[in-house]
Amino acid sequence: MKKIVAILLVLVMIVSMAACKKTPTDVVDSDPSTWPVLKMDIAPAADMHNQKAVQDKVNEYLVSIKAGFQVEFVFIEFSARGTVLPTMLTDKTNPIDLFTSRWYSTVPACVNSDQCISLEPYRDKYPEMFKLFPEQVYKVMQINGTQYALPSADSFGGFLVYVMRKDIVDQIGYADYADKEITFEQLKDMLAKAEALKPDMCWVNSMEQTKLMQIDNLGDDNMLGVLKNFGVGQSEIINWYATPEWADYIKACKDFADKGYYIDDPVNTFVIPGDAINNGLMGGYFNEVYSLEGCHAQLKNLNPGLELYVFKLSDSYCSNQNVGSGWMISSISKYPDQAAKLLNLLYTDKKLATLMGCGIENVTYVVDENGCARFADGVDATNAGWHCTAHWFYPNQTLCPPINTDYADFYNDMIKFWANKDKKFSDAMGFTFDSSKVGDQYKACTAIVAQYKKNLLFGQLDVEETNKKFNQELKDAGIDAVIAEMNAQYKAFLGK
Repeated sequence: MKKIVAILLVLVMIVSMAACKKTPTDVVDSDPSTWPVLKMDIAPAADMHNQKAVQDKVNEYLVSIKAGFQVEFVFIEFSARGTVLPTMLTDKTNPIDLFTSRWYSTVPACVNSDQCISLEPYRDKYPEMFKLFPEQVYKVMQINGTQYALPSADSFGGFLVYVMRKDIVDQIGYADYADKEITFEQLKDMLAKAEALKPDMCWVNSMEQTKLMQIDNLGDDNMLGVLKNFGVGQSEIINWYATPEWADYIKACKDFADKGYYIDDPVNTFVIPGDAINNGLMGGYFNEVYSLEGCHAQLKNLNPGLELYVFKLSDSYCSNQNVGSGWMISSISKYPDQAAKLLNLLYTDKKLATLMGCGIENVTYVVDENGCARFADGVDATNAGWHCTAHWFYPNQTLCPPINTDYADFYNDMIKFWANKDKKFSDAMGFTFDSSKVGDQYKACTAIVAQYKKNLLFGQLDVEETNKKFNQELKDAGIDAVIAEMNAQYKAFLGK
């Protein structure tokens, strides 16, 4: 009997110990001064005089929820990210804990450089941050099925539209097509009529439009190997520059140039379309959006007093290039478990996300009766002391109030778009090409593309002869070997 009682007591003790066992992040010391301090990447801005005040507010909130850690903001100038971050990702005496690949590198490059850790150990503990977005989006941040980064919330795709001044549209007879989908041929007819009406205006900001070409460029602006049909249902990567579709496309580009649709010296001159249409330089331009309603609200904000019509040019698609930066935990972080908890809070906690995205209410921003944010009185982007309009830099901008717009559903539309059943995903979501086996050929082809592509897309060169020369140089440089290696890797990726 005593033996049975002893056994039962032992079992009770084991169960009690198991129930009480907690991970380091669950055990929180009551004294915040003893908590670890995590160094966290923040968005750069011209004026950051409120950085310390926002950091203090964030830490005040972390203490209030007994987070078990506090944060120290790491401000890195945009131009310095490429030199400062590598040091902080290797120097164990001054490591950064949580960082983003934005304006710095790619997730595969960070993984290959051993700069980040796998997030798989945190999948069960923080499931929500692994389920916010479509499954295909997460794949872009995976290497061989392992999640190393989480994407910053974005639209993850969209559709191409053409924006034109309402007064011009009314006069050329296309008002009935506003907010509807039109063909490329109809667009060309619109532009021809608009040019005849307003010959001093320009109409095309750029023809580097993959959705107009109907391709997935696999995240490579050089387009050295693409998938047709936006990558949907495609099992073979092709040399886009050798196709008749490319030849037809650049003929249209040349036609646009000959008719005066571009600004002067378009290859070397950059204009912001919204500014150009406001000052009368342009009468229309291409844009990519995820919601017509949101597009109209944004146009109203950017172009006050100017009525604009929008014409849809493509269906909704998502490819690798539509999934931007990824948030990662440094491989030399001394507190990876706490960094994972912070990352989860940034994706799921509205208060924390708003502090990071907007700053301090009534100091850097105010919220109006519609639930939209504005700069506080006497404050604008130049003197707010915080990057109030850089919600997109952080993990989940949709938790912030939309800023500088009257459209309260701006982020709600984004969330709806994630679940849009009409949106198609490229079959190559998550595919990353490793060019190491054909490095010399790839480098040579890239240099040739830099010489020809932009000039052809802006119609600055004779199409027939130049395209023939362009393709011959690519062939001589080894593009066939590049495409062959791409396909070998892509078929392995598809499991074929």
